[in-house]
Amino acid sequence: MIDVDALSKSYGPIRALDAVSFRVAAGEIVGLLGPNGSGKTTLLRILTGFFPADAGTATVAGVRLGDDPFEVRRRVGYLPEHAPLYPDVTVRHFLRFAADVKLGEASLRRERVAAVLEECGLAHVAGRRIATLSKGYRQRVGIAQALIGRPQVLVLDEPTAGLDPAQVLEVRALVSALGGRTTVVLSSHVLADVSSVCDRVLMLHLGRLVLAERIDALRRQVRAAGELVLRTRATTEQRSALLAAIQPGVTLLATDDGADGSVVLHLRLAGGEEGASDAETERVTTALAQACVAAGLPVLELGPRSRTLEDLFVDLLARPSE
Repeated sequence: MIDVDALSKSYGPIRALDAVSFRVAAGEIVGLLGPNGSGKTTLLRILTGFFPADAGTATVAGVRLGDDPFEVRRRVGYLPEHAPLYPDVTVRHFLRFAADVKLGEASLRRERVAAVLEECGLAHVAGRRIATLSKGYRQRVGIAQALIGRPQVLVLDEPTAGLDPAQVLEVRALVSALGGRTTVVLSSHVLADVSSVCDRVLMLHLGRLVLAERIDALRRQVRAAGELVLRTRATTEQRSALLAAIQPGVTLLATDDGADGSVVLHLRLAGGEEGASDAETERVTTALAQACVAAGLPVLELGPRSRTLEDLFVDLLARPSE
């Protein structure tokens, strides 16, 4: 549904996109992540036909961008970060206007307005002026106008920005319901938005694609990178003795000194792709506790600490660019 090959874009000396390539399958929900300045918005504007690329090619919904950007816009629904709404008109009138712009036959326009009002949970506020709606409902109106033309691809730029927790959950549920019948590209700074609704994640950093992976595969990587944390008070010699008592298969990742005079040992347990088993974690934890007791050391904290997806993404951003 989306095929991007070596897409590049510069603004003067600034390289916003640097030979970015990826594919998105029909019906897939893909999250686009990256810090400010990573190139996310530039990529979305190119894919929606609003910006030309300097180099590379992109095919969206079966149309090559360089051949017919207007046809791409017809097949793509787009919600920019700041939804282009008219506050002084009602929800229904605004959606009728959007339908007039995007669709031809009058009966089809009426049908699509009624359909998106129901689909986006807006039927009960259809007669209200947009200015009187909460930000969550204004976001729904923005998504509804993006869906009015039955797009094959829906592009959402920061759809939950500025929403309260309840509104965020509502927007996530709406996006999830589109999966399988509409291809969705969702750009966000919020990892929870992507991990809760997306099938796959693309991550940009300094204009380059640094990650393209399924969410479930990333979760397996996180589980496999679990840590065991021990906080105690021990000298350097005592720490070495503790580690020697643990048995092979445990790696010391880091040692932190606490302000209260304690020391924190971060340990990784071997366990292959699926991570250490519960039995192995219990064995090492027990061995550590017994070694501390035998050495007369206090056990201030002892237990597993699983890495998070946030940890994984921070690690990716910290890697030096090639």
